[in-house]
Amino acid sequence: MFVIFNKQKIYTYCISIIAVILLFCIAGTLTEGKKTIETVATSEKYLPIYKVETNENKVALTMNCAW
Repeated sequence: MFVIFNKQKIYTYCISIIAVILLFCIAGTLTEGKKTIETVATSEKYLPIYKVETNENKVALTMNCAW
């Protein structure tokens, strides 16, 4: 597979990279000196029940949509 660069693609990539770098710099200077709050999720993640032992013959249909 060949990658072909022309002037327009190179200019577009350079401008995109410069814009991202400038946005990060601006975001860094806006939060400088201000109090920031770091948060961490400390609660346990609850998992679904996959198997329950019982004497009754039943079938359960479940859908796990959390993937």
